[in-house]
Amino acid sequence: MRSKRQVGPLYADLSTATKIGWAKTGRSMNLIPSHLPALVAIATTLLVAAGCKERTYPTYRENPSPKAAIPIRIKVTDAPVEVPIPKVLVQYQIDLLCLPPISNFAGVHLEPKTHWIEYPVQRESDTEFRSVVFEDGMQVADYYGHGLCSWTMSLVQAAFPFQVGSRPIVAAAGGMTRDLASQGLQRTYVERALTPLSRLQPSGAAYTLSSTLYDKLPEAERSRYFAVDVFIPTEEEHQ
Repeated sequence: MRSKRQVGPLYADLSTATKIGWAKTGRSMNLIPSHLPALVAIATTLLVAAGCKERTYPTYRENPSPKAAIPIRIKVTDAPVEVPIPKVLVQYQIDLLCLPPISNFAGVHLEPKTHWIEYPVQRESDTEFRSVVFEDGMQVADYYGHGLCSWTMSLVQAAFPFQVGSRPIVAAAGGMTRDLASQGLQRTYVERALTPLSRLQPSGAAYTLSSTLYDKLPEAERSRYFAVDVFIPTEEEHQ
């Protein structure tokens, strides 16, 4: 049962003053201006209308003739089930300087800041795949009327649609473009049981570890994982 709210001294005095007013005048003292409820109703209506207004944004376009090709190789080692052909996806980030000025209370850009492109994949063997992605995959254009919007290739990902019995699950591997460029290879470790990240979504994403986290595991636990390498081949490997 909710307890009664304690009235502080200020409200107690106000209550007393009100009672005195009632006693002297024989009527209640109106402490709220008569026009305030109407103003509140108008303000609420305007806020609701503003909140319900659907935002529209320009459609980002892919470059119809990209030239900056980057070869990608993918290798899976010791997977517990048949390895399917992965989807190779690249994320691009738009230059924030070309977006409209921020004009909301949150102080953030509401416009979409990224765009994904899926690239074709070829199977080389049961566990190896190749693809070609493009650094200039997005079209530079004046999307918002504030100058040309350039794009930065930020993430390369290989997503494997594994099948465990009748249960599908996706294992994603890859890494930041800058890491691939500097290190040449990004290794992801996937749990051999292909356990979902969330028990509420058994057909969602599989549980994975980065190389950094894998290296911190006790030796006895490392056999629970298999490796997926995403890398940029050398010139000899690319031939």
